[in-house]
Amino acid sequence: MMMKIGMPHFLRRRPRFNRSFQRIACQIDTELTLIDRMISFEGRIIDISRGGAMFRPKLAYIMYRADVPVCIHIGNEELFGQIVSTSPVGFSIRFDEPVEEELFESLLVQAGISVKQAA
Repeated sequence: MMMKIGMPHFLRRRPRFNRSFQRIACQIDTELTLIDRMISFEGRIIDISRGGAMFRPKLAYIMYRADVPVCIHIGNEELFGQIVSTSPVGFSIRFDEPVEEELFESLLVQAGISVKQAA
């Protein structure tokens, strides 16, 4: 019987991740609620797309979190999603559903970002 020898799992390249939506750098002060514990954190969204956002809490120490359902409050809007990873920069959040283009543009305008500038 012949054994198939391949690369060790830690040397294999991960499949390349393609973004569905353009990310836009921003500085939007907001609040994030961890739905499973109903705990809220003040912070700032530092980049956003129709598919997700990077949230930076004001806390000095960022605890690791993943697969946690969240709600981001931007003005009068609530965007639901889940934390997909944690880094020293903050929490990467994927929205449950892509934000409608019209709503996304209005969020950018509220944040003082020109829709033309973002394109």
